[in-house]
Amino acid sequence: MSVGPCDLCYASGMRTPSALLALLALSACPVVEETPEPDPEPAVQMRNTMDGEVTWAVDFDAEAEAAGATDCSYTRHYSGSEDWSAPWICGDCDELFRADVELVAGREDCFVQVSDRDPAAVEWIGLADETYLRSGGGSLILQGSAVRDGDVVALEHSIADVAATLGGTLTFNITGSLTLADEEGDPTHGIAPPDEAYACGWPGPDAPPYDGDYVLALDQPLPDGLLMDHCDEYVRLHDFLGEYLIIDISAMDCPPCRSMAAQEGAFVEAMAAEGLPVEVVTLLAPSLSNTGGTPTHEQLMSWINDYDLHSPVLADRGWGIGVVRPAIPDDYAYPTSVVVRPDGTVVDIRTGFGGWDAFAEFIRADAQ
Repeated sequence: MSVGPCDLCYASGMRTPSALLALLALSACPVVEETPEPDPEPAVQMRNTMDGEVTWAVDFDAEAEAAGATDCSYTRHYSGSEDWSAPWICGDCDELFRADVELVAGREDCFVQVSDRDPAAVEWIGLADETYLRSGGGSLILQGSAVRDGDVVALEHSIADVAATLGGTLTFNITGSLTLADEEGDPTHGIAPPDEAYACGWPGPDAPPYDGDYVLALDQPLPDGLLMDHCDEYVRLHDFLGEYLIIDISAMDCPPCRSMAAQEGAFVEAMAAEGLPVEVVTLLAPSLSNTGGTPTHEQLMSWINDYDLHSPVLADRGWGIGVVRPAIPDDYAYPTSVVVRPDGTVVDIRTGFGGWDAFAEFIRADAQ
């Protein structure tokens, strides 16, 4: 309660003359208000930016030149910002950027000599230990040296004995520089699970924060992932822990992936009837030729409706090739499945699909 001088008079037991009381009645008794503490200012988030150009000089061998190829060069302009929304695509990177890319020179007279595809409009660029990595989607691939001098990073790389489209071979000599700066902005670009319950009804979101790495290995914890569902929300893989979990990495045009999806519902029901509930989470790529891409909402819904699936189907966003492929580099194929115990430990990684019975037998044996 606020306390003023009038209250103090009465509280102290003092007897105040009537004339003075009358005077006080005509005067305002000052009141001391308690000032609430101001809410703390939200922390300003900062992220790095990058901007620069990289040139590919193309040197054809004599056979390629005899077939009509001519030495040339083309240049890409990169402009982007730091993006840690999919850290699994470059687990070793110190800095990770997603950049808009424009082919600013050499498209008509050079790029067409080395590729029959349109140039990528977006790329990931990673910096790690004086090297740089690059990818148009999925896990990044080591390129060459990246020497930093202040805010400028000089890039250099060479690739020899590349098959030329007209015959013979070519050599790429790649040089360029990126200028780094910073700006206000969220380095995860707003990609996060919802604050409250998932709109699609999945458990959580209540898994503890994940600060581990993205190295998949048997008998080790499952690396987390943040992937979009058909309700257009980002879902954490760790929210599905607590029962046996099978992560099915599939592509839409993969025939065995389709067979696996068609039989999934019956398998889940049968395991639940045995008292061994299993959750299957599908990580879906748009196609075998775009395994690092992100399927659209319509593609997710098509997969769900075609196979009457009630378990999560999530847009892969490169988690499969960024996390699982390095664990089995010689065997990775579509589909690939990861089996996880209720405590989050990875217990099996397998490729291909020969029926759900093999999964059932494995889980029964592991649960004993």
